[in-house]
Parts: sequence; C-alpha cells; structure tokens
Amino acid sequence: MRAAGRITALTGAVTILLGWVLGVAGIGATYEPIVTVLAELLLPVSLILAFRFRRSRIAIAAITLALANYLLRRPGGLAGGADPASALLAFDILAILVPLNLGILALLRERPLSRPTTLVHIGLVLLQPILVSGLLAQLPAATEPTAQPPIVELLKTPQTLLLTYLLVGVVSVLALVLRREAFEGSLIWVLVATALVGIGALDPARASLMLAAAQLTLLVGLVEDSYRLAFHDELTGLPSRRALEESMRSLRGEYALGMVDVDNFKRFNDRYGHDAGDQALRMVAAELARVSHGGRAFRYGGEEFTVVFTGRSVDRAADALEQVRAAIESKRFAIRAPDRPRRRPREPEKSKKAAAATTNKLVALTVSMGVATPSSRRPTPADVLKAADQALYKAKRSGRNRLITA
Repeated sequence: MRAAGRITALTGAVTILLGWVLGVAGIGATYEPIVTVLAELLLPVSLILAFRFRRSRIAIAAITLALANYLLRRPGGLAGGADPASALLAFDILAILVPLNLGILALLRERPLSRPTTLVHIGLVLLQPILVSGLLAQLPAATEPTAQPPIVELLKTPQTLLLTYLLVGVVSVLALVLRREAFEGSLIWVLVATALVGIGALDPARASLMLAAAQLTLLVGLVEDSYRLAFHDELTGLPSRRALEESMRSLRGEYALGMVDVDNFKRFNDRYGHDAGDQALRMVAAELARVSHGGRAFRYGGEEFTVVFTGRSVDRAADALEQVRAAIESKRFAIRAPDRPRRRPREPEKSKKAAAATTNKLVALTVSMGVATPSSRRPTPADVLKAADQALYKAKRSGRNRLITA
C-alpha cells in the first residue's frame, strides 16, 4: 500500500478511536452545544481545502457527514411539517443512504469541485432528505407502524443497514487495495464511524462526536494527500526535490551528499521511448531506495537523484553508493516490444508466433555518481551539493559508470 494510504488509514483509526473514547468519557454531553454542530462547523474547512486541491470526493463525503449530523438533530430533515412517525421512518431510510453515498465515492475518480457533474452529484445528495420525506408523504399507510409497505419494512430493519455497510465496506477495502490513495484510507474509517452511529444506537451527543471525528479523518486524509503531492515524486515514489531542500536545512555536523545521474538517458529515451525511460527511472530509484549506511534517496529532477547520508563519513557514503552503482550495472533492463501483448495468448501456436515477433530486448543501464562532505571551502549543504554535482560531471567526463569523491 502506498505510504499516503497507510498513514491515513492509521491516523483515521486513531481519530475514530479517540472520538469513541471521548464519547464514553462523556465529553460529548459536557460540551453538547458545540459537539452537536461540530460536523457542520468543519464542513466549510473541508469545502475550501477540497476546492483548493481539486478533491471533489472529499467535498461530497464532508457534505454527506454534515447532512447526516443535521438529520440526527432533526429527524425528517429538510422536509418540514412531517409527522413524527413519518419523520423517524425517513431517518431510518436515509441512514441506509449514508453508506451508499460514501461507497459510490470509492468507485469514482477525483474531479474538480467546480465541474458540473460534481455540482449535480452534490445537489442529489442534498435533495435526498426532501425526496425521501416527499415519497413517504405519498404513502398514507407509511405512518401506521403495522401497515407499512413491505419495501419500507425491509429498508428500516437493522439487518438491512448492517448488510449495506458490509457490502460498501468490501467495495471500499478493494478500492484501497487497488488505488492505495489517502482518500480510500480515510473512507474506511469514515464508514466505521457512521456505522457506529447508525447501528450502535448511540445517544445524540456521542453520535455527533463520531461524525465530527469522521470529518476530521477526511481532513487528515486531505492534508496527507497534499503532503504527498508536495514532497513525493509520483513517478519513482521517492521524496521530491522540495523534500530534499527541507532535509538539507537540518543538516549539521558530519554528513555526505551524493549526486547520481543515469548515463546516456536522453539517448535511451530517444531510442526506446518515454515509457521505457520511466521504467528505467523507477528501477534506478528502487535500487537507490535500498542504499545502505543510512542513506536516504531523493528525486532531484529529470534523471538525477540525490542521496543524503546523515552522520556518515565520505568513505562510508562512497562505499554505499558504489554498491548501488554495481547493482544497477549488473541488471539487465527488459524493453517491452511495442506490439507485445499484455497477456499471454492461450493457443500454443499463437503464443509461439507472438513470442517470436515480440521478444523483449534486454539492455544495460549505468549511472555516474559524485559524493562530497562539508569542509572549510564548502561549509553549507548547498556548497556540498554543488561539489557533489561537480564530482558527478567529472565522473561522466572520465567515461561514465563510476563514482568520484570530491
């Protein structure tokens, strides 16, 4: 699972557990005037951030939670004038719509909040209480507990609600496994919180506290996703150049910086295509991520990488980098032929023909490296990085596929 999904799933679990503990401790009842509207108070924050970061699913989920909290305080919702029996029945049916609304989001891709389809989706969510209450108003027998239509009886049962949560939960877990994104990690725990509210028969204060915790879980997921976008490289999975700059600000004492560049990468791209180039960068990044002696690899830009060794001498850093260089040199990179099928043909004859026509080409990749440590001539991390870069280009001029120490 991608780091963003793992961290969000963990923080979501902590947030929901904390909300539950605070509810058991009576915090919800003590601060009831604030707790009962906290989910709605958090809604503008979620909407502003969702708009800023183009995260429509966060916005729709936050609206769903705020609306659920509003209906919790006022069963029957936005359709005023309904009698108490019909209002409570409407609330039972709307409780099933909460996990369904959230589960649909697990199937969708992110869209800008201002896109017409997103606005229509939000409008449909907001209209649900009115539509449900309006439909129930057309059923005179619906207000009689002993004479309700079979479909209404089925929808209001706790078993139906539990089955809905189980099905939506399975879909959401599959979405988390396949996409490994922060929102999917948040969604699992939002579903847990709303299930506790819908099935757990909590008092209104505790229920509102759980919905507020669900809103916070969404916000944590949004912050984590934004951090990933800002500080991690999407292609290689390594920390980005911005993360490198943040890391360099804290460097003190003994450290070493290594610069790594893929040899003849432009020629490689021109010959095999950008898709193969991306695969090559991911392979190099994977090797650098396993660098020894406590090194931490970053994507510097293009085909260049930086490795930071905190508390390590230049000799130990050079030894770790040399191991990576040798590992990359020893690998053979498979270039997929353009017409090679994604799946192996079932018929043996077709399989032989396809293999003969589309054999992968194995090519070698090498990298050049430079490493430097601070000295009286280069006292700052920026100076050390520049020295490592100069050593790197010296390695290239000396024939490539080598490491030079500044």
